[in-house]
Amino acid sequence: MTDSSPAADPLPTRWILLLGVAGAAIAALTISAQIYLSMRDHGHSAVRIFVWQLAGWGFWALLAPTVLRLAGRLRREGLPRHVPSLVATGLLMIATHIVVISQLTAWIQPFVPAVTYGFREALVGQFGSLFVVDLFVYVTLLATGSALTAYGRTVRLELRDSQLQAELAWAQLEALRLEIQPHFLFNTLNSIAALIRRGSSEQALDMLLGLSELMRTTLDRAGEHVVTLGAEIDFARRYVDLQQNRFADRLDVHYDLDPACDEILVPTFLLQPLVENALHHGIARKSGRCRLEIGARIDDGLLHVWVSDSGAGLPPGFTVGRHAGTGLGNTRARLERLYGPAARLDVRTSGADTVADVMLPPTGRRERVRATA
Repeated sequence: MTDSSPAADPLPTRWILLLGVAGAAIAALTISAQIYLSMRDHGHSAVRIFVWQLAGWGFWALLAPTVLRLAGRLRREGLPRHVPSLVATGLLMIATHIVVISQLTAWIQPFVPAVTYGFREALVGQFGSLFVVDLFVYVTLLATGSALTAYGRTVRLELRDSQLQAELAWAQLEALRLEIQPHFLFNTLNSIAALIRRGSSEQALDMLLGLSELMRTTLDRAGEHVVTLGAEIDFARRYVDLQQNRFADRLDVHYDLDPACDEILVPTFLLQPLVENALHHGIARKSGRCRLEIGARIDDGLLHVWVSDSGAGLPPGFTVGRHAGTGLGNTRARLERLYGPAARLDVRTSGADTVADVMLPPTGRRERVRATA
């Protein structure tokens, strides 16, 4: 596949020129110093020799962007069909370099007063000394350009792959988030319908008004995958208040919350499915007075959020992986997408209570929650 995007260039031209000029200056300084010191008794000018060497190496510094781009194009389009043009371009550049340096030699006369050159003498001498060196420089630039192009293509493919993975993960998160909304809506409407059938019209009306307010908050959260724990607790309180109309005076609610956890970011609708599960599968299936607790604190460097109930308890052999319904299953999947193995959801029995525990990294407002593929 041909990559014709601007990002396909190995390096921006200005950086190639800057590096080329720096390399030419270093090479010119090193070689001219060696020549001057080895012939210092001949009366040569160190400045003339340096300028002459700088001009010679500077030629390739100026051509470096062209050669690197040529190598990149050949790497993308395939080498075999471009071999003739590659050889012709290289010979043209080498011949031009020899002619230019020969003329500069005649002008600068780097070895006066010991030796002076005319253009013809300089051309013969430079062809013998420069052809092999120029060929080496040309091939080295081609190899460098090819390597940079291959590296750039690898980086772009990795970046594109990571972007696709992130987009897929966020799409899956959005699907899970949207699935939770109708799930709790339908369950709440079923509770309202049960109250109406029992003739508890005032309680049904209170629940309907509470549901309206709750849904308004839900719509305000559209597109949000994380919120502060404080905001999530407020939403859970509204949901519990809504459900207390159904359970009347047989539901005791307790909150055990560390204020230091309020600004920690958590997945949107983290608590609501856990509370709903406790109410519908625990407390609703047990007669008599029951207790619901919602808590949060930092344990061993992780945010620990839990919902416990003194309801009917778990069925024998219950595990989240095999027996979780829509609410718990989606919550577990969203935690995996957002935090990977750093977060977990467990449902266990503690004495007479059923406890849903969530452990996740305490990510703050200034940090970034990243979806993991």
